[in-house]
Amino acid sequence: MVSTLDRLSYAARQTARVAWYAGHYAAGRRLLKPMPKPDHPVGPTPSRQEMTADMRGLFAREWRDIEAGLFPAPRPLAAEPAEFLRRSLLYFRDLPAVDARRHGERDDELPPGQQGDGLPDYYRQNFHFQSDGWLSEDSAALYDTQVEVLFTGAADVMRRRALRPIAEWLAGRNQRDLRGLDVGCGTGRLLAFVHEAWPGLRLSGLDLSAPYLGEARRVIGRTARVKLIEGAAEALPFADKSLDLVFSSFLLHELPPDVRLAALREMARVVKPDGIVVIVDSIQRGDRPSWDGLLDLFPHYFHEPYYADYVGGRLGTLAAEAGLAVAETEHAFLSCITSLRPR
Repeated sequence: MVSTLDRLSYAARQTARVAWYAGHYAAGRRLLKPMPKPDHPVGPTPSRQEMTADMRGLFAREWRDIEAGLFPAPRPLAAEPAEFLRRSLLYFRDLPAVDARRHGERDDELPPGQQGDGLPDYYRQNFHFQSDGWLSEDSAALYDTQVEVLFTGAADVMRRRALRPIAEWLAGRNQRDLRGLDVGCGTGRLLAFVHEAWPGLRLSGLDLSAPYLGEARRVIGRTARVKLIEGAAEALPFADKSLDLVFSSFLLHELPPDVRLAALREMARVVKPDGIVVIVDSIQRGDRPSWDGLLDLFPHYFHEPYYADYVGGRLGTLAAEAGLAVAETEHAFLSCITSLRPR
């Protein structure tokens, strides 16, 4: 049973997060040199007021689900105050290098190709123009700040929209009998939220980056209920029909088309017939027609090599090819949450 104090505490925390990261966004824009306009057509874009109102509506939607008892109010996953401030300082210190990459002055640090580390070619890139790509502890320490600044404090709440379909699917099931997997778990934000909401679940998080898995362990904490595995989404180390729940956030748009399909096929392979797959990723063209211009601009400003292909397609069509059927979708600010069932 939630109280008025719970609601006020939730509202205060989320308001503070948005203000903190929006401040970083505004300061960062003043430090970056202007980018040339893209040389391709750009669709319509929403006003800042419209985006702010939509974000506020997303937090209100989450609170209604908390109030209804679907899942608990999220606990802060931030580092200790001193570490939190250190990461903010690291973010601003890294901006000149990011800006150099944006303007083509540093573009050969992580060339795709075999480098003797066993990582796929597509993975060795400075996604988002970030230093070291996903291949260092420094990158792992910076990533969550970078993403939250990009979405002005709304990245976590978009991820947490996966909790609603998971909660509805879990109704009447004994969570201690169930196994779940976060594919491409990165720094473990969504994995931590799922573990916090249902601590009886036996969960695994899989990612190609050992440094990011190290950060995920710090975020989640030491627990025998969550296992972290270094591996690729397109080759899941699980037996057929061995998992009850599979989920993933902001992974598919980072994959080349063939790998994206392979990853979905792997999710379909490992999930049980009565299980569920929940995908959090970007909205696609046509989901919100008046926002299509944002999807046109994003890969130009943030180095997303496979993003345009992803947003130009339809996840439901790709999922069907992989053996999954769409059960439900929800648009949440700049993301879409898609619940899939085995066909």
